[in-house]
Amino acid sequence: MIISVSQLNNYIRGLFDMDNVLQDISICGEVTNLKRARDGWYFSLKDQDSAIDCFCYANSAVPVQGAMSVAEGTVNFFAKSGRVSFFAKKLTVTDKSGQAYEAFLKLKEKLQAEGLFDVERKKPVPHCCTKIGVVTSATGAVIHDIQNVVFRRQPFANIFLYPVKVQGVGADFEIAQGVLYFSNTDVDVVIVGRGGGSNEDLSQFNSEIVARAVASCTKPVVSAVGHGVDFTICDFVADKRAVTPSEAAEFVTIDSNLAKTKIAILLGKIHSVAQAKIQERSDLAKYSLRHIFSHVEHKLSNAKNGVLQNLQRCHNATQQKLQNNKSRLDKTTAVISASNPLAVLKRGYSAVTVDGKRISTVSQLAVGQKISVAFCDGVATATVNSLEEK
Repeated sequence: MIISVSQLNNYIRGLFDMDNVLQDISICGEVTNLKRARDGWYFSLKDQDSAIDCFCYANSAVPVQGAMSVAEGTVNFFAKSGRVSFFAKKLTVTDKSGQAYEAFLKLKEKLQAEGLFDVERKKPVPHCCTKIGVVTSATGAVIHDIQNVVFRRQPFANIFLYPVKVQGVGADFEIAQGVLYFSNTDVDVVIVGRGGGSNEDLSQFNSEIVARAVASCTKPVVSAVGHGVDFTICDFVADKRAVTPSEAAEFVTIDSNLAKTKIAILLGKIHSVAQAKIQERSDLAKYSLRHIFSHVEHKLSNAKNGVLQNLQRCHNATQQKLQNNKSRLDKTTAVISASNPLAVLKRGYSAVTVDGKRISTVSQLAVGQKISVAFCDGVATATVNSLEEK
């Protein structure tokens, strides 16, 4: 007989509905995978071997992560999804906590006391990493999500994968080895991640060996384990926690296209400012040149007028000097003319010389002596016949 999936699931649901034991039952287990819903709580109850998904309304119970609890309610089978869940009408928290949660709290307290969670020891994570080390599964969605985000934002970046198991026996050792491997390389940052899952799925990231590897890594470490509501020891020790692997990839990269656009806009603004400054300086230079030329022209005009005035004063002074000198020359000429022997002779006087010597008195002559008498128009020779002194 061949039936459809829907027929099979509806048949199974009928079996659940007819089983009175499943309609009113109490189960005991450790609360795990606790998530808040709009009208209640989703969680799981687990023991050493098994787990079952549960739901309860907020007004009927408040589950506590890691606490051993007794849930009273009904087992449901959802035909559409083929899943079994437990609807808890009442939830009683016992005094005993779950072993896994107790171990988690103990390790957290120990590492916190050692200072591994201190903000002061955390390294700054760069925002434009070109060499990104990733410690995760080679086949999971995490590496693909990181690659998609990184290469979309920074096509020039390089991603180096250290493939590891992210759950199961020995996964924590592989994760720690991956972190320590990148600690000795030249990567800019290390992303440790995996997708979401139950607390059991994420338990390897609560390992002390992973925590100490992350703490001792010389490179900045970003923890991207699970989803926003999930916290692991790795998150507390890491230098940065990301809600998802995609967020981690965004945090260590920049949007190069957006950066190019911003740079182009900035360069455009710089160009506009530079053009405005150049125009302003050009206008100032033109104004300064006009001002200089006007000032120089004014100075030259003043200097020209000053030179002309000085030349005129010099000319006037020279003319006055010439006039004064002419007057003095005329006076001197008149004096010289008056003193000129020829002028005296022209007035009827004569000059007597004997052998070239001027005779000025009668006593210098003797009777019979020959003398030369100079007139204005010539010389006469005579003999002294007599002398008469006064």
